[in-house]
Amino acid sequence: MHFAWLAVGLLSVASLSAVTLAEERASAALAADDVFYLDALVVTASRTQRPLADTPFRTLLLDEATIQRLHSRDVRDALRVIPGIQLREIHGKTGEAVQVQGLDGERVLVLVDGMPVSATTGSTVDLSQLSSLDIDHIEMMPGAASALYGSAAMGGVINIITRNVEGMTRLRLAMDAGSYGEARELSDEWLPQRHYLAAADLALTDTRQLGFSADQRKSSDFDLYDGSWTSNGFDGTKTTLAASWRERWGSSEPGVAGGNAVLRVEQYREDLVGRRLTTSNKDGIKEEDLQRWRLAANIEQSLSVGQVSASMLYEQQRDDTAQLAVDDDIVAGNLWRSADYSQYKLMGQWQAPRMLLGRTALQLVTGLEGFGEQLEQQKKEMKLSCSGVGSNSTTTELGSGYCLVDTNEVPEEQRRSVEAFVQGTLARSIDNGVADKGAASGLQELELSPGIRWQNDSGFGPYLSPTLGSRQQWQLSMSGTDWKLQTRQSIGVGYRVPNLKNRYYIFDHSINGYKVLGNETLQPEHTRSVQVSAMITDGKRLHLELSAFHNQIKDLIEAVSTGETEQDGTVVIYRYSNIASAMTRGADVSAQWQISDALQQRLSYSLLDARDLEIGAALVNRSRHHIQGLWLWDVSADLGLTLISEYVGASYTEVADSSAGTANHMSPGYWQWDLKGDWRLSPTLRWYAGVNNLADSVRDPRDSYDRRPSTGRFPYLGVELTF
Repeated sequence: MHFAWLAVGLLSVASLSAVTLAEERASAALAADDVFYLDALVVTASRTQRPLADTPFRTLLLDEATIQRLHSRDVRDALRVIPGIQLREIHGKTGEAVQVQGLDGERVLVLVDGMPVSATTGSTVDLSQLSSLDIDHIEMMPGAASALYGSAAMGGVINIITRNVEGMTRLRLAMDAGSYGEARELSDEWLPQRHYLAAADLALTDTRQLGFSADQRKSSDFDLYDGSWTSNGFDGTKTTLAASWRERWGSSEPGVAGGNAVLRVEQYREDLVGRRLTTSNKDGIKEEDLQRWRLAANIEQSLSVGQVSASMLYEQQRDDTAQLAVDDDIVAGNLWRSADYSQYKLMGQWQAPRMLLGRTALQLVTGLEGFGEQLEQQKKEMKLSCSGVGSNSTTTELGSGYCLVDTNEVPEEQRRSVEAFVQGTLARSIDNGVADKGAASGLQELELSPGIRWQNDSGFGPYLSPTLGSRQQWQLSMSGTDWKLQTRQSIGVGYRVPNLKNRYYIFDHSINGYKVLGNETLQPEHTRSVQVSAMITDGKRLHLELSAFHNQIKDLIEAVSTGETEQDGTVVIYRYSNIASAMTRGADVSAQWQISDALQQRLSYSLLDARDLEIGAALVNRSRHHIQGLWLWDVSADLGLTLISEYVGASYTEVADSSAGTANHMSPGYWQWDLKGDWRLSPTLRWYAGVNNLADSVRDPRDSYDRRPSTGRFPYLGVELTF
């Protein structure tokens, strides 16, 4: 019934658009001279502002307009359309983690305004916890970036840049709601999956700005299979509250004295409960209450000797979980766990003035960073006896023969590091002897970008990570049209120090049949990464890109089955371990085509070969084939339609290993299609609606090796007011 009503709504919007289309022509929403955002300024590839077309390392950008058309509730909705990015559901959780070039979220550094985000599951960032409300754009740099960003950037960097609306006062209110259908929803409410957001920007002066935002996603539990107690979703809320202050002084012109400062405070709260079976196969629930505070500040000052900046981050997180039986008379086995985690980062950076040596320009940036993290974990468990507990546990005898065991699973552990980096860019303009450069064909620019980072870790000592990138640009004149061809090559050394969660954290999902243990003996991971790419574009209608990569990884850290079980074989034990040698290699090809002023098409295909070279088997949970499609159609000046498609190929979810007693298991491939529409009735009012996962591609909940989506067809309807 819910789907029928929303389908009628979408058809109504389409019918009204036909009338509007008959009255006026469709008009382009994008500027004709920068359809592919090649002139947009990005910072991730060089840690300095440069146009996207001129970055020394391959960088992909997702703009604010596209993010809004995707109706992104959180960052994962936006990342799905960036070529080369795959998302994987976090088993036993409500979120998803990123995967780039076959390297998972533990090796892809996720930043917000250049500062890291703490992980909540193992050492993987849950993207569903990052609201898309204040995002200006997202930058993604694939490949080893340890020389620029340090540990955890082995597979690449995703940098989420928040919005800066200087000199503007505005208010934005929005709400949307949807349903997975009466057959799957466990709630009796109408459209129980809801999203509320509010954002206010206040210009105190021309140079001083305050911002406030609130974003709440209310979820209702749902079930793909009604033949069992367990469900596939969670009841509860995910709430983000944020406040920011920005100020600018002096001149904003490069090389002229002036600067700016930004302060941002954010709180995230997750309060969820879902149905699970207990380890004794009784009806149970899992509760999770997570709170995170984040304080980030940055100040920049332009001087005659260059630009200097200083940044700081402090993040504190507490994650309380409970695994409980529904029957109050069955208390033995009830378990409560609390994990306290905090991290801080201090960074200073100096960007030297651009120096010209004939036709060669030298740009230098260097910096110093300090990082620290701290972890402590506590567990309480109800047992039938107080005997047999460890020395780090205390017991309390209760009535009815029960015993409450309080265990300090991870005493306060700390890790610190001091890091320094330097990155140079040598760019040379080529004189091809033709006065009219716009009509000349041939090599026009040649650029070389060497860099190195030194890190001294409190647990593993010093390490050096060098990188070298190069870029060439050719001007091509074909059939009266000016085309640009750019080629990039890079080679780098990536590394990742095992963080505290890899070494000590106990990720207990006994209620889902497994447990992952930390390993204090882990060694750092190392990778040798080679990246090559070629891009050709006319800047107006067609943009083609081909890239290839090869990552050789030593001491890769993976959760490996120990062959052990607990609780009468119902809980399988995994432990983080180093794999002696692994490899990921592959290629990406993407095309953006501005078919007409009103219609744009984006297509990409990724091929991946990921192997554990130690046992000669595929790395698990990595799809060999991945296809992405995005169509943006401005039906009229007020109506836009967006179609998203994604094919995720089959992947191994377990490989045969005689020592661990495992066999080959695969998850099937699947297609997912999303349709979205926007209708602007006035400058202040916008309606939007859509259907996610039109084909209802979902996993078989009875197959523990099936990694297809747990969320099925989802129609929704929303409204937005902007003042």
